[in-house]
Amino acid sequence: MILINFDAIASPGAEIGARIPRKEMRRLWGALNAGYNNKLAIMATGITNTPILLEWLKREGYKATTVDVVEEDTVNVKIDRVASFNAVYGKISWYIDIDPIAVAKVAHMGIPTLLLTVPDTIRLEWNEEKVLKSWDVLVEEIESQALAKAERTWRESD
Repeated sequence: MILINFDAIASPGAEIGARIPRKEMRRLWGALNAGYNNKLAIMATGITNTPILLEWLKREGYKATTVDVVEEDTVNVKIDRVASFNAVYGKISWYIDIDPIAVAKVAHMGIPTLLLTVPDTIRLEWNEEKVLKSWDVLVEEIESQALAKAERTWRESD
């Protein structure tokens, strides 16, 4: 049994329906699903609307053996739920999460872990606050640079 936290599956969002699946986790899900004979469980912490979560998982194609929904979202709650899973389903093969503190505590329990680190930040060059120059301004800059380069080579030939 592999236990995966829902936060590792979907990027953060204000509502469950607005959360976007992480493409890296989708690939990992496919690989693990085949290797572990469909024995993947999802633990969703901080979720209050279970039917919407189940519908989201179904719509996105995540078919889990079991889905554990917990309204609280603290590290101690995660650790308690992992211990419960370990007691009910036997030894957990892997625990996958994006919370490094929870992963460290689960690893301390002797369960193999995987810390998924996918940055949710926008690279500087993709930032929309960057001022875009119009085509005319770019053409003028290119022409002025070409003229400056031509003058420099003309002076050097003297």
